[in-house]
Amino acid sequence: MQEDEKNEEGIVVVEAERVYEAAPGIPQLRKRCEDLMKDYNEKYPSKKMSLVLFDDALKHMLRISRIIQQARSSALLVGVGGSGKQSLTRLAADIGKHQIR
Repeated sequence: MQEDEKNEEGIVVVEAERVYEAAPGIPQLRKRCEDLMKDYNEKYPSKKMSLVLFDDALKHMLRISRIIQQARSSALLVGVGGSGKQSLTRLAADIGKHQIR
């Protein structure tokens, strides 16, 4: 939920620590995740995402984020093709400052 400190040009001066913390509510969490998705799209313009973060998608992304923050963790994401498994995982990894290949 913490935001990076940026200068007048929008360049990140000090990165906020990415820790697991309680959110004040779903609307604030959705807004923060949409802002982070906008940052992802600016960072990776060739892999731009325009996800609709409805409640269930947001909760799944939070679960994925919690899992990949733990050491030596893994998860099996099951669902039909095109349901957003890879996109939510990419966004969660970028939010957690993990390397994306």
